[in-house]
Order: sequence, then C-alpha cells, then structure tokens
Amino acid sequence: MSDIKNKLDFIALSHKELTGSELSNKISKSYIGLFNKIKNKKTLMIAGSQGSGKSTLSIQIKKYFKKFFFKNVVILSIDDFYLSSYQRKQLAKKFKTNLFETRGVPSTHNLKSLNETVDKLKENKFPVYVPIFDKVTDNIKKHKRKINKVDLIILEGWCVGSKPIDLEYLKKNINSLEKINDPNMIWRRAYNNALFEYQKLFKKFNNYIFIKLPNWQFIIDWKYKQELGLRSLRSDNNLKKKLYLFIQYYEKLSKWMSLTCPDFCNILITLDKNQKMKKIIYK
Repeated sequence: MSDIKNKLDFIALSHKELTGSELSNKISKSYIGLFNKIKNKKTLMIAGSQGSGKSTLSIQIKKYFKKFFFKNVVILSIDDFYLSSYQRKQLAKKFKTNLFETRGVPSTHNLKSLNETVDKLKENKFPVYVPIFDKVTDNIKKHKRKINKVDLIILEGWCVGSKPIDLEYLKKNINSLEKINDPNMIWRRAYNNALFEYQKLFKKFNNYIFIKLPNWQFIIDWKYKQELGLRSLRSDNNLKKKLYLFIQYYEKLSKWMSLTCPDFCNILITLDKNQKMKKIIYK
C-alpha cells in the first residue's frame, strides 16, 4: 500500500512541478496503469496538438522510469530538429512560397539528422549528440545534448505519427491562411508530400500514444493563456491575433490527426476543456 502511495505522490508532485496544477488520485492511478503498460517498451511516439501536454507526459515518463524502473529514457522532441531560419528561407525559395519560412509543418525539419539520431540510439552507438533548437532566436544552438545510455526512446511532437492527408481534405480551405496565402495549394501539397518521407521515421517506433483535444478552439485559448503568463500580462489583443495566425500553420494537419490517429494509435488519451486527462483507451 505504501508503494502505491509513493507512486501516486510522486506523479502528483511531478505534475505540479511541471504544470503548476493539481492531479486527482484517480488520474494519478491512471498514469500508473499507463506507465506499467509501456514499462518494457523500447520505442514510443507521443503526439498531440499544442497545449495537449505531450512534452509534460514525456518528462513524467522519464522521471517515473528513472525512479521506479531504474531505466534511462531519452526524449527526442521533433522541435529540436527544425531547420534554421536560413534553411527555411531557402526552402521557401525552392517552392516559391514564403509560408515555409515559418517553422512547423513537415519539410521544415532536418529529417536526415533525426533519422540518424534515432538509428544511433537504437544501435547503442554512444555517445549520441542531440541538437537543441532555440525558439527565441529561431535557430539551432551551438551546443548539443550528450546521450550515453538509453532504455526507452521517446519521439514527441505535434505531427509525430501522422499519415499523409487525403487529397479531398487537403483541398479544403479551412482558414484564411490557406485561402489567401496558398490558393494554388503549393505549400499544402509540398508539406503533405514530405509527410510520405516521414513515414520511414515513424516506422522505427513500435508504440504510439495520441492525445486528443475536445475542440480546436481550446488550443488558441490555452496557448494565449500560456503566453500571457510568460509575459505577466492579463490581456493582449495583438498577441492573440499573432497566435491565431501562427496556429493556422498547424491547423489542417492537427485536425487531420484528430480525425485519423485515434484509429491506429496504440493508446488514446482524451482531454477535457480544462486540459485535464479524461480517459485512457488501450487498443
């Protein structure tokens, strides 16, 4: 009984340190079940839209595995493999659309570097050096993370595990960015074609957790709240407009993933409107 209590307390404390919010015993118990389910896995992908908690979950797994399973978890964020701002400008010139200057969609990552990193980790070719992307400067940092041991590799990111979008859905203009800035579908077709290449990477992972949001609008609200907190502000209309535009770059593929990923993921986590876990479904 004391062992269970220690685990519940550890999960609750870790969650509060990472998010600042409390966890109920019921949800903490669900996390114990989840961690036991993936205890002996070697590779794992975790995906979900912005604000879904995929990074938080990855860190919680890392902490829990270290303390209770004595295992080393290496988290690879797809965000750390973004192309530099200069490289994205070259990409924009290649496809003749400045939409590729904004990081996010498939093809704005250094897929070759990411594949090589995963391969080295799986083959235990240590030390492995992992890049770090600085979102403030919009460029890769000079120093890298050094990895000497791994028991579980986690690849986490907003588009991780996605299948290519079907043509009918790709053609739909679901926001003003697509309608005004991509009327000929140059950007959409290009990043969707790139997504076919990403499948080779995703196949290197045998287990997949997808976190599903109840409503797309919550992403904007959660992101806005987070950014206000970082700036110690109560409101900022200009900031909200910028975030609304920025999130449109991610909207189509995120919505596509919400429609399709629950059908083929191994574990589905659904959230409520308060960013709390509602249910875990094992396939």
